[in-house]
Amino acid sequence: MEYLASLLTSIVDQMKLTPLTKLALQPGVRAVYRLTIRYHDRRAIDSVATVVRTSGNGASLEVVFRGLFEQKPLRFLVSQTDYEALTFGFQKANFDKLGDQPNLKPYGEDLWLWERAAGTFHKSVLLAPSDAEGTYWQLVRLAWTHLPEAVRVVDSQ
Repeated sequence: MEYLASLLTSIVDQMKLTPLTKLALQPGVRAVYRLTIRYHDRRAIDSVATVVRTSGNGASLEVVFRGLFEQKPLRFLVSQTDYEALTFGFQKANFDKLGDQPNLKPYGEDLWLWERAAGTFHKSVLLAPSDAEGTYWQLVRLAWTHLPEAVRVVDSQ
């Protein structure tokens, strides 16, 4: 599992994005969620989507695609309704105590790394959306339903 997680964390490092733990400690930031997506067959471009909730401006989403747009993020507003549904979904899934999806394959499937941070707290969960069931499927649906821009597929061609 550590090898698979390192594949996804290396995407964030290669893109030179601010680590989630640093974002969570910035003044005015209440919570941060990040979804890193790796396509095993390179049919699409790997991406990192970060939701930042601040005390003054609400929630915003930044999506960065590896190798596109000079690594500049595409920015979107997240409605209060979608943000609340996202946080409720994480609570319902008991995300903070959830382990990685069991029986992940070392190759041949797309991988997602969901992360959540607030203050000094940081938690991550690794999953494969194609094989996700139960609670893990709920995490997949959360992204598709409330953060569609975060899971947008950009062809690698």
